Amino acid sequence: MWKKELENIFLSDSQASRAERENARFAQFLREVATPALQDIAEEMRRLGRVANVREAPASTILTIYRNNGNIEEICYSVTRQFVNDGILPRANVRVVRTNSRTTTHDEPFKNEGEKYSIDDVVYDDVIRSFLKFYKMTKGQ
Repeated sequence: MWKKELENIFLSDSQASRAERENARFAQFLREVATPALQDIAEEMRRLGRVANVREAPASTILTIYRNNGNIEEICYSVTRQFVNDGILPRANVRVVRTNSRTTTHDEPFKNEGEKYSIDDVVYDDVIRSFLKFYKMTKGQ
């Protein structure tokens, strides 16, 4: 809790640069929205018999799911940042390995292309919905 309070003090500091504030806000998004969503997905995938790992990095959170007791990667789903004119937005970067072993990569925003939104408009359910969209591809759907 004290870390959140300290971050709020930092974000309100008029001396902090715009880039520092945007980077701090993205880190907060990862910590409060993206990582909890990916951890919940990983937990459910483990319950369903997959090997699932969530890895946090300073500028991303990555979920990797394996089938066949962890021998074959099924999907690598990451939430990364995209710099736009008025700030930073989260993006889904995905590597999908289909059942026929064909691999595809995808890089998409969490909202419809061309729709104006801010980082605050991307919520837990958006991350879950995005993951499900790509996970269906592993089954050829």
